[in-house]
Amino acid sequence: MFKIKNLLTVSLILFITSVQAKDDNPFARYPSLNSNGTQISFTYQGDIWTVPTDGGRAFRLTIHQAYDGIPKWSPDDKTIAFSSNRFGNDDIFTIPSTGGKPNRLTFLSTADVLSNWSPNGNLLFETRRNERQIEWENELYSVSSNGGTPARLLNSFGYMPAVSPNGRFVAFVKGASRITREQYKGPANRNIWIFDTKNKTYNQITTFNAQDIYPDWGDNSTLYFLSALNGKYNIYKLKIDTNGKAVGKPVPLTNFSEDGIRYFDVSFDGSSLVFERNTNLYTMDTKGGSPKLVPIKVTEDNRFDAVDYKTYSNKMNNYTVSPNGKYIAFVVRGEIFVMQNKKGKKRSVNLTNNPYRDTSPGWLNDTTLIFVSDRTGERDLYIVTSA
Repeated sequence: MFKIKNLLTVSLILFITSVQAKDDNPFARYPSLNSNGTQISFTYQGDIWTVPTDGGRAFRLTIHQAYDGIPKWSPDDKTIAFSSNRFGNDDIFTIPSTGGKPNRLTFLSTADVLSNWSPNGNLLFETRRNERQIEWENELYSVSSNGGTPARLLNSFGYMPAVSPNGRFVAFVKGASRITREQYKGPANRNIWIFDTKNKTYNQITTFNAQDIYPDWGDNSTLYFLSALNGKYNIYKLKIDTNGKAVGKPVPLTNFSEDGIRYFDVSFDGSSLVFERNTNLYTMDTKGGSPKLVPIKVTEDNRFDAVDYKTYSNKMNNYTVSPNGKYIAFVVRGEIFVMQNKKGKKRSVNLTNNPYRDTSPGWLNDTTLIFVSDRTGERDLYIVTSA
């Protein structure tokens, strides 16, 4: 029998697990509002679903072994676009909002990640088709929702393009820092820019030392985005003048100080927004007010089994042999195993067995292993000893 001890901190893993198990709502991701904010589309278990804004039973639109994500309602509410890796890499698809057969729109062997619809019915996406070896940032493209050849949207590189309702301004993000580095402050910060299609000019909209992502238009003069200005991602609103320049300072609509917002979307009529925080979805009036939880009920069968048993004969790494040569420790999918270093002995023992990532085992002696784990939220050192 082995016992695990954290060398740096003490963590209550069982408590954390029990709290998460009591959440009645599914872990819905990438919410999107229809034109008047009465319906939400989202991703759950790798499929696309819809649910009324007030909550209730969710309706499943897609069911596929691939991952379908980032659903976006069309301006007329008849179609939902999404990204999916059904053919090995992310491509852009559309499906009727009432259900039906998905239609594939992009076919290149590189990832095409959906951003939004444009007012003229085109789909905006980011990709790395031609400049992958040269530029850090992605290329911005558009493709007709009826199909056809994708076209370059801007000469500039960046992420997350969004076109204003009148079609004149293209808001997008520049900066090389990963968006998961929420509290990063430095030269690689992500900032919001606007391209004026009439004057052919670029304007940097946000200049403060924080991460700014996911621009979305409420109307031709109002831009919403996520910013980590206070250390956590919150939703901000900023006025834009007729030349595509910022007017005044951004106004925060949310002020979460612990867990930030991962993703949000604004309805086409600009009246409401939806956002994802922790494992829940919330709606909110763009004029202000308190967020409202969206209670979602999923009554369909689970997409995947709760427990999946796998046998591995490869994909093992971080091998290390005990000093006496009798045992081998190794890592498979973030779990640490030990087995006898003897021909014919195939049985292994899982030493860690938890949902966190355990890596880099090393023997201190013949009965003690040291390893790295992120089970406290940070990468700490642990030891496991034979009882």
